Amino acid sequence: MPDRRGRSIVRRHIAAVLTCLALGSVLSGMVPASARAEATLLPGGEYPDAQCTSPMRPFAGDKAWEWDLYRQKMGAYRACVDAYVRRARADIEHIQGKIDKAVREYNREVTMP
Repeated sequence: MPDRRGRSIVRRHIAAVLTCLALGSVLSGMVPASARAEATLLPGGEYPDAQCTSPMRPFAGDKAWEWDLYRQKMGAYRACVDAYVRRARADIEHIQGKIDKAVREYNREVTMP
């Protein structure tokens, strides 16, 4: 009996999560894209996500070559994420420089006699 009850609880949790996702999707669709984009200066309104894909992990009993291939793909995945983080941090520094420049220019105008 605990198995059925446990499955029932899991099903209810999954249904709740799917309902929340659907509701969030509907609600985000209610806000016009132009309004969402106005909240940021980034083109398109959002910083791009990493385009890195995690490889499928082999099962415990899989062959050694499958694990070797997985480790190789994980190395490429990590390199992709590292490159994304480096680019994002460089973008942050660039944006921070622009912010600092705008504040300096404003302060220069405000403090002039």
